[in-house]
Amino acid sequence: MSSLRNAVKRRTHKERAQPSYRKHLGLLEKRKDYKERAENYHKKVDRLKILHRKAAERNPDEFYFEMTNQVAGKPIAREDAKMSHKAIVRLKEQDARLAAMRKVVDERKVDKLRANLHGTTKPPENEHTYFIDDPDAPVPEPKPTPTKGVKGAQKRMARAYARLDAAMQRKENSACAMERLAMEKKLMTAKGRKRKVQAADGSKPAIFKWKRQRKK
Repeated sequence: MSSLRNAVKRRTHKERAQPSYRKHLGLLEKRKDYKERAENYHKKVDRLKILHRKAAERNPDEFYFEMTNQVAGKPIAREDAKMSHKAIVRLKEQDARLAAMRKVVDERKVDKLRANLHGTTKPPENEHTYFIDDPDAPVPEPKPTPTKGVKGAQKRMARAYARLDAAMQRKENSACAMERLAMEKKLMTAKGRKRKVQAADGSKPAIFKWKRQRKK
């Protein structure tokens, strides 16, 4: 009877799914998933134990001729690891395009800020106009002008001018970067003899002049 009972197909008990209020955490880990993850973890731990034991038991005086062809410690710079001349030129071109795009964005930002500040270079002066019928009547005292609104407008104007100055500085930096990248690319691609006309000054690149070549 026991063998017959084992031969009968039994119901497969399903594991519960992730509750709806915990769906943002992803799928619920099942037992088979945990088992696979645990086996992988313990396999790595055992491998690390073996490597640590080998390193601890290694003889520091041992030597094999294969060691002379192996690289250990800090990587050694090799000739084949250097970038080619064409790859460097392509990178310079990409940097120049990005600098040009950044310059256009900064120019538009400066134009927009200038348009918003048009006609607001100086706050208007307050005036009091009195109409008097009798010329012998005394001139009334001027009413005090509330300064709260004026101070707020002055602060807003100062912040706007500070943003404009920062945008103009970014625009100048983008233009200098574009000129420097263009000169670097020209130095790498242009042929012929050249001489330095002006040395680099701050963010501005050095200026070179090429000797004219007679065209055939």
